Amino acid sequence: MKCAIYVRVSTDEQVKEGFSIPAQKERLKAFCLSQGWDIVEEYIEEGWSAKNLDRPIMQRMLKDIKHKDIDIILVYRLDRLTRSVLDLYNLLQVFEKNDVSFKSATEVYDTSTAMGRLFITLVAALAQWERENLAERVKFGIEQMIDEGKKPGGHSPFGYQFDKHFNCTIIENEAAVVKKIFTWYANGYGYRTISNNLNYLKVKPRLAKEWNFNSVREILINDMYIGVYRWGSKVLYDHHPPIISKALFDSVRKRQSQKTTNSSRVGKNPLTGVLKCGTCEGYPIQGYYDKRDQKLYYRCLKCKRITWDKRILEPLFDEINNLITSKDYFISKMKGQRKDSYEDLDRIQAEIEKIKAQKEKWYDVFEDENNPIPKDVLFTKINKLNVKEQDLNMQLNELDVDEESPDEKYLRLKKVSHLTAHYHKSSGYHQRELLHSIFESVIITREKGRNKPISINYTLK
Repeated sequence: MKCAIYVRVSTDEQVKEGFSIPAQKERLKAFCLSQGWDIVEEYIEEGWSAKNLDRPIMQRMLKDIKHKDIDIILVYRLDRLTRSVLDLYNLLQVFEKNDVSFKSATEVYDTSTAMGRLFITLVAALAQWERENLAERVKFGIEQMIDEGKKPGGHSPFGYQFDKHFNCTIIENEAAVVKKIFTWYANGYGYRTISNNLNYLKVKPRLAKEWNFNSVREILINDMYIGVYRWGSKVLYDHHPPIISKALFDSVRKRQSQKTTNSSRVGKNPLTGVLKCGTCEGYPIQGYYDKRDQKLYYRCLKCKRITWDKRILEPLFDEINNLITSKDYFISKMKGQRKDSYEDLDRIQAEIEKIKAQKEKWYDVFEDENNPIPKDVLFTKINKLNVKEQDLNMQLNELDVDEESPDEKYLRLKKVSHLTAHYHKSSGYHQRELLHSIFESVIITREKGRNKPISINYTLK
């Protein structure tokens, strides 16, 4: 009898004893020898899963069955051929149509009878059920780990490391780079400028040879750096220690949003760039008029199923009136908002002074005619120090911002208070100017379900 053997291993199975290609071939050749069969073809499928039949060697075998003189297909085990009941049924149909039998070297199947074909189909169905059941258990286990505050595998992001118990710790030297990236961007640097600076400073990324546009962008959009962990639809807040403050992250997000919504800022929506969705912290935009009720709705760019109609503005005007009419109320709202941090001020100033001293030393060497160091080497050293000093000065400026006092903020609010009386008669531009002069952000959250209450929180400028 002319026999063709089919051998398959997936990438994960290659290290398992008994599943390697040589082990399967040895067993199949011994089986053919015991049966007196001649091996006329070997089909070796390496690194492919059995989830479907879209495998190059499998497709070649099916083509050969129709044109070559093959009597039987021999496999080490049924799951080497397929794990799908439907695919098994289709394969058996092809085998039968071309007068080809099927045999497993380790399982007793007889495809020449109706009972035998039923039995093999039942076995395949049970195998598929077991596989899908295992997938469900794995998914449940992953969700359980997330609920317990653990990370279910995957790469640790730059700046963090997960130990064998999935506890998250900060890698201090990488965290300093993350802070640098966020600070640079918040101060006006672009993705490419930041990546060029990091490469110039010879800062090494974790998974690549050098920094680029995408690697910088991926860090800047990752809210894991403020303690948020996401896995599919699961979102956990305060899951692990943050590397940057939420204020800095929001500042970066706002700049990113401004870069992508500049065109819509000149539109009619007075809250563009200010209104945020409390569910995902994205920026809602003025959406559409519903033809059924002729109302204007706001829709979040991410949570498109959640919408708000224009009535969300009404509580804002009530709040503006409260802020304007009561200075004590206004100051109470301002307390605790956007507190400046000066804990690193002394350290940064000391580092700047140290760099200045180093630069002076290299300038002296540069001016010394007898120094043996090449001029280009000195230029490189001084330029590196300049970049470091520039970075520290940006951090210093961020820490040492002279914010308005609550009294000054209240006076600024009183100056625009007269605009509230004419708000509804004003153009979209003036409406927007008023709201943007008062609010840094307005966060709207609605519970799931119809007619659920809407909560509004805001940050004053």
